[in-house]
Amino acid sequence: MSNNSKPPRKGKILLLWAIIVGNIILWSALGFWSAGHRAAGSSDEPVPALEYTIGMVVIGIFFLVAGVIGYVVVIATHCLTFNFKRPVWRDLKVRLYFANIVVPLAAMLGMGFLASALLSPVLVHAGLSAGSARIGPMLGTLFITQVSLVWVLVWAPLETRIISQRLRTMGITWEQLQTGIYVGLSNPAVKGLKRFGAIEEDIGMLWLSPHQMVYWGDGEQWAIGREQLVEVERKADSGSTTILSGTQHVILHVQLPDGSVRQIRLHTEGVLTMGGKRKTMDRLSHQINDWRGAPVVA
Repeated sequence: MSNNSKPPRKGKILLLWAIIVGNIILWSALGFWSAGHRAAGSSDEPVPALEYTIGMVVIGIFFLVAGVIGYVVVIATHCLTFNFKRPVWRDLKVRLYFANIVVPLAAMLGMGFLASALLSPVLVHAGLSAGSARIGPMLGTLFITQVSLVWVLVWAPLETRIISQRLRTMGITWEQLQTGIYVGLSNPAVKGLKRFGAIEEDIGMLWLSPHQMVYWGDGEQWAIGREQLVEVERKADSGSTTILSGTQHVILHVQLPDGSVRQIRLHTEGVLTMGGKRKTMDRLSHQINDWRGAPVVA
């Protein structure tokens, strides 16, 4: 049995961050320039009227409340999943893909409209054109929230709720859930465009018992002994946003009865930030290595 660790290059991580932030800045700058260009081509507008401010506040509150309600509904209904007697992850992650677009966008627009209502009069008095003063706070808010949502994982509570509900339906007790580790599984051989929505092909819970490593998931269940685990690899996934935090996924190399070796990449679930995912993955790696090195209990 061996360990193999391949840490991601810091230069690559910085480059990916630069691409993401630069792309957001580019589109924000284009929007700001377009607003300023339109304003320059029209007659000078007065300081935004009280009606404009009130209108933006009303619209902002509407979108913000819609985003909050949408988030609560997605969490409370397990992303509109009501039958846990059969596997749910395959269809659920497709719905979650679209929810991840619509729900945060509504909240971001709401915050943007509110920022425009509060800041545009100040910016106009500071000498900015009315068009730029109105669009600037909106674009600034969208920029900040978009970058924040790369790091903050708002659907982490949903992951744990889905896993718990599915496993409880399958007969796992509440006490057993307290001793397991929330994980997802994926195949390292599947790359890029072959993955739609979430990278995880299955989600569930992992237990490290004295004799076996046991996994119960939405779609598959297995148990492996120490002698079957021929290698534990640590490798970042260049096709996942987790690489932005330098996360090195644990990849299990498991020998199957026919002699072939299956690679299983583990994902930590229910973690609220990218940094937290990295720390949780490191902790999981240590737990697995401690389990491998522990004396066999007769």
